Amino acid sequence: MIVCHCLAINDQLIEAVAAGRTVTVEDVVQRCGAGARCGGCRESIQQVLDEARHRETPLTLAVPR
Repeated sequence: MIVCHCLAINDQLIEAVAAGRTVTVEDVVQRCGAGARCGGCRESIQQVLDEARHRETPLTLAVPR
């Protein structure tokens, strides 16, 4: 899905920028330019980052002793 319409940047690119790291919206702006022009997509960028972070959180399972 297109997140930044000004630069036609999609959620997959934003997730790739964030892969394995904790990044902020400002980090995304610096690395790929999404959110740098009009700024209207910054909230959507944050949503993509939050969703990606949530998917990357490992499950903790209780192991019976």
